[in-house]
Amino acid sequence: MPTVPLVDAHMHLWDTSAHAWYPSLARFVDAGKPEIAQNFLPADYDRGLGAVQVDGLVHVSATTAPHAYLAETRWVDGIADADPRPFAIVGGIDPALPAADLIDHLDQQARSPRLRGVRAFAGLSPNTPAADTIAGWLQEHDVVFDLVAKPGEILDWIDFLAGYPELRVVLEHLGFPQGRSAEARTAWHNAISLAAKETQWLCKLSGFGLICRDLSWPTVEYWLESSVALWGWRRLMFASNMPVDSMAGSYTDLVATVDQAVATDATEQEAEYFYRTNALDTYRLS
Repeated sequence: MPTVPLVDAHMHLWDTSAHAWYPSLARFVDAGKPEIAQNFLPADYDRGLGAVQVDGLVHVSATTAPHAYLAETRWVDGIADADPRPFAIVGGIDPALPAADLIDHLDQQARSPRLRGVRAFAGLSPNTPAADTIAGWLQEHDVVFDLVAKPGEILDWIDFLAGYPELRVVLEHLGFPQGRSAEARTAWHNAISLAAKETQWLCKLSGFGLICRDLSWPTVEYWLESSVALWGWRRLMFASNMPVDSMAGSYTDLVATVDQAVATDATEQEAEYFYRTNALDTYRLS
């Protein structure tokens, strides 16, 4: 297990008994994983850590009800007030809004002193007026763009974001591989190879539960080792994606598998970058 306390660069909290902000969680019920759609609050997160020490958190919006990210940001702020750990928030945005409303929603979330990033969970395409408005606001306010992009979209995002050279970009979930077939692996590998080579983006080593049936080394090895080879430890950051990735295993399963690669391949300083420093610096946690 890691010898340093971790910063988790991508986790979610939700209180589905109190807030109707997450209609898309119904898919986990349909998939036979109803526990993922149940409340997941700081005590639930901490219970899953076992012996792993986490002393910094990046909460990423997972709302899919229209514009619920506005209320969610305020709610997470209240939770963070009661948590002793440094806490950053990645908010949301609806790319279907007119430009003035896009800016208003971003400004509203920026009232939180913890806002460090924004993502559009769905519906945002590069080379569109909405993308220009969002990227321009993020660059001007020095807020991270948490990029949700599938392999087939990454080339267009590389070209588009070249026009925003000061914008800090973090690719979520390894660029969302679209399956485990040879064809899907090749498409993913080609896309993130290009992103790693042509950009200064960072990448979250997360989302294994979205593509893997379990979090054991034989199952995760290809995705993990390919990512390390392409991005290097200085541009990857540890992220759990809990509770979503609990579809494939526990928090301790994830850390144990990832740490096999860290212990084998990373120097002590590289391990520090991966587990802590990259997220601390990127999301300006203190």
